[in-house]
Amino acid sequence: MKITFVLPCYKNHPSGGFKVVYEYANQLIRSGNEVTIVYLCLPLQRFPSRRFPLTLILRLARLAYKSKKPKISWYSLHRDVKLVKATDLEPGHVPDADAIFATAWQTASSVNECPSQKGAKFYLVMDFAPWMGDKYELEQTWRLPLKKICISSWLAELVTQAGVPKEDVEAIPIAVDHDRFRVINSISGRAKRVVMLYASNTYKRSQLGLAVLRQCKDAVPNLKASLFGPVLKRPPELPSWIEYHHNVSERDLIKLYNSASICLCSSVAEGFALPPAEAMACGCAVVTTDCGGNRDYAEHEKTALVSDPNDFDSLVRNVLRLLSDEELRVKIALAGRDRIAEFTWEKSTQRLIEFVNRQS
Repeated sequence: MKITFVLPCYKNHPSGGFKVVYEYANQLIRSGNEVTIVYLCLPLQRFPSRRFPLTLILRLARLAYKSKKPKISWYSLHRDVKLVKATDLEPGHVPDADAIFATAWQTASSVNECPSQKGAKFYLVMDFAPWMGDKYELEQTWRLPLKKICISSWLAELVTQAGVPKEDVEAIPIAVDHDRFRVINSISGRAKRVVMLYASNTYKRSQLGLAVLRQCKDAVPNLKASLFGPVLKRPPELPSWIEYHHNVSERDLIKLYNSASICLCSSVAEGFALPPAEAMACGCAVVTTDCGGNRDYAEHEKTALVSDPNDFDSLVRNVLRLLSDEELRVKIALAGRDRIAEFTWEKSTQRLIEFVNRQS
């Protein structure tokens, strides 16, 4: 098949939603399909003066945006994936295909308006309300006549609750590449170190996670922590016993996961929550909030220790339980590794192909 994914913008730094699309693109290429990724976005409009007509400025800005060829340095995208930057989905900018996917609420309406020769219309739902945009506007895009593939069972429930017919919705949880994210350091005997994503997004609640770590440090003086994320400079509020890694490479991220005994996730909501899933595959015992998208793999007292999103004390207790009980930590880590091993990109891609074939 020929498949097009439409992303809402172009960025060359790690991003969970972009990574999902790139993983699917690689798998689809390896399965003998053709894949094009379109970055649909206007450049930032920051102009030094008002001396020129706005239409001329916009035209020049669009030309500047499209003139820079996409280049992905943080992810190993297959060389046969075609990359296109466009400011609209006019026929000349988008190839004819068997299927075209919106990948965010910002691109859903544009994909819906594409002519039929651009392919059967789908929506890879990775967004959730109200943290990724206006709740009403987001749910309106869900109700567009696009077939929906949701990256977690929880998201599929939200979409159907918004009034979308169940037959138009397929839950296909995303996955982890187990050839890359794997145990390279024995699970038992790991240092008392917690790894955590640190981001500015409000729904990820990094400050809450940091408060959990500080309280745990009071109880366990030799506790260390490794934080990673897109924040350019080391956040000034981080104490000296916490490492910070900016835009860490995948190779170094795998090393971070393998150096830690626990992965902490403090989000209030996640479409799937990739970092704790990747950490599980690398042998971390996961302590997490019940943030929705992780329900496919995080089962309390079995594959993870799970807290209510608003129960700060429970998060602290769960981290301390694993720091003080090595047998429990190893048990949770092993069970988590076995559970997440069931989630492979090969399986997810095969299910995506089957769904597309049924709907096309």
